[in-house]
Amino acid sequence: MRLKSQILPFALIVFLAACGRSQNDDLTQFMNDANQTLLAPVEALPEVLVFAPKVYNADGLLHDPFYPRKTAIQNANQPDLNRPKEPLEAYPLESLKFVGVLSKKNSMFATIQTPDSHIYQIKTGAHLGEKFGVVTALGENPNTLKYELKVKETIQDPVTAEWSEQMTTLELQEHQ
Repeated sequence: MRLKSQILPFALIVFLAACGRSQNDDLTQFMNDANQTLLAPVEALPEVLVFAPKVYNADGLLHDPFYPRKTAIQNANQPDLNRPKEPLEAYPLESLKFVGVLSKKNSMFATIQTPDSHIYQIKTGAHLGEKFGVVTALGENPNTLKYELKVKETIQDPVTAEWSEQMTTLELQEHQ
């Protein structure tokens, strides 16, 4: 029994000695070789740009991006934004067709066809188009002998918020 108790610790020491040194030698050698051959230069980090915050002041010089622009800027061309919209203002002016002229009691009326084939009668002063268009004249062009509908559109500049006007002419569309 005593021999068994002496053999067991001796066998354990031999076993541990056999496992330890030979397996780690090749691993240690590989790591040393890898450290010498795989060293790559590290690129420098890019320069950090300094953030310069903008100051939005109350005197209105810079526009605060978290609040809508004030449309209270008044100029001579600004349309009446509070008036009720007319039915033809729901369509872009390019999609409306000037298809006829009517005369009633010394007044001229234009007939306008919408993209969904509805027909409307309008006269000078009526509103049409999405850009606050107003009919300024209805009559025959002496050069072309065709009826024309002159429309004044009012457009707001998105940057300066100023209103400007442009004239558009619709010619009578002949039936095809």
